[in-house]
Amino acid sequence: MGRTELTLLIGSALVIAVILGWTIRWFYDRLRTSGPMASDEVIARMREAEAARRAAEEELAEFQRNARNTESQLRAELDAAMAGLGNARRESENWRQEAEAWRAEVEELRGHHS
Repeated sequence: MGRTELTLLIGSALVIAVILGWTIRWFYDRLRTSGPMASDEVIARMREAEAARRAAEEELAEFQRNARNTESQLRAELDAAMAGLGNARRESENWRQEAEAWRAEVEELRGHHS
């Protein structure tokens, strides 16, 4: 290998090293920050996200309270309706028995008149 070839090889290696170093530094800077206000912007976005999360949690809690209240009201209405239905069935049974007693009495009276 001659002097010229060695010089070209060393020069090429230095150029490649400079380009590689510059590229690595550029990637490092891009990953680390995207500008001087990047950390403030990230903090602001984090605060906004935290506020949105808190608001969503409060909304969920309110929804759950409303759902429990509605469920309680519906259960109370269902219990009242079931009690009313039970009473109506018992009353209907009593009327049926009373009607049968009247029919039997009417049949008995008809039987005496014939």
